[in-house]
Formats: sequence, structure tokens, C-alpha cells
Amino acid sequence: MSSSLVAFVIGAGANVGSSVAALLKEKGYAVALGSRKPDTQKVKQDGYYPVKIDATEKDSIKAAFAAINTDLGPPNVVVYNAAFHQPSTDPSDPSTLPLDAFDKGASIGSNVFVAIQEALVGFRSSKHENNPKAFIVTGNSLPTIKAPPAAYLALDIQKVIEQRIIGQFARADRIGVQFAFAFLVSESGDIPPYDIFLKSGPTHAKVYWELINRKEGPWDYRFTPDGKKLAEYEFL
Repeated sequence: MSSSLVAFVIGAGANVGSSVAALLKEKGYAVALGSRKPDTQKVKQDGYYPVKIDATEKDSIKAAFAAINTDLGPPNVVVYNAAFHQPSTDPSDPSTLPLDAFDKGASIGSNVFVAIQEALVGFRSSKHENNPKAFIVTGNSLPTIKAPPAAYLALDIQKVIEQRIIGQFARADRIGVQFAFAFLVSESGDIPPYDIFLKSGPTHAKVYWELINRKEGPWDYRFTPDGKKLAEYEFL
């Protein structure tokens, strides 16, 4: 498998990850699907490149990029779709969140930095000088909430770290990379009903495709279930 356009989807879940991967493949990308326990045979049969990756481990992320760089070439699009949520034992008391769960959430969040460092090597290469370049994190509304529920501490920490890192790189970018912390919201800008999110894969794919190919725009990107950018909001 070879293509001048290469995408790496980290966190190839059944909703967002699979929908984004399918659209990118349709658009001519060689797509690497990263998961902790990939079904290698099925992934290959479906036309993708399987990659074993644990987003809580820095060395695992580096090894995944090394394999893709060797077999497909460096990605010009990376979608960081990894996520972890474990509620506190007592939903009203954040101290009841197990320490290993806190560490896991924080690690997935902070390892966005590792993934961006690896991705920038390819973004800055001559191979992708004229190709679109994008690093998109699948976010959520937690960083925008002043008092998020204690039960969501692990996921909240993860997403707050991710959005801060993406914001820093977006402001510092000099080579036209489309950095985005993108997330689905309701028509009013609030957290959408969970059943809406579970059906949102195709919408995420459509929006991410637009973000990949845009020339400029906000890195804090909120979109509604119809795939449109939320009209007015206070940016992170």
C-alpha cells in the first residue's frame, strides 16, 4: 500500500474513528488504524494498515509512527481519537477516582504532545510540502465547563490537557498545519445527548475532512449535529 497522502487515526473505534478512516480512504488516503489490540487480518481486508498503539505509553506512540513512516510514508493527517473514562467510585467525590485511572487519563492527554512531535517530522518534510497537513483531536465540552461533574475527572483532565497543547501548537504554527480541538455540541452549544453522539461518526468525518482541507480557521472548533460550525461562542 502506498500513497502520497497518508492518514493515521489513533483510536480506531466503531463510531468516530471508523467513520473518519472510511472517508479518508474514499478520498484516496492510505490510512493507518491504531488501536491497542488490532484485528490485523480484518483491518487489512478492509483496506487499512493496522498499527498496535497504546496512547498511554510514549514509546508505543513513537513505535507506531516509526512503523507507518517505514511502510506507508509519514502521515500528513493525524486524528487523535483516543479517549478514556472511568467514573469516580462516588460520583460526587473526585478523591474516589482510582489513582491508576487518573494517571491513564492524564497520560492520554499529555501524550498528544508526543504524537504532535512525531507528526511534525512528516509535516515538515518535502514530501508533504504541497499536501494538506492536519492534526485533529477529538475533543468534548468538558474544558468549557466551569464546574464539570466530579465523576468525569479522568476524562476532564485528559481533554483539558489536550486542548491546551493543541492551542499552543496552533498559535505557534508556521507551516500551515490545521491544528484543531474539534467536538460535537448541541444546537445551543451544550453537551449533546449521548444517543446523538453515538450516531455522529459520519458527521465527525465530514467536519474533519473540511478541517483538513481548510486554509485557516479557529483551532477550537465546535460543530452541531448537522455538521455546521457553531455560530457564536467564546473561544478557548
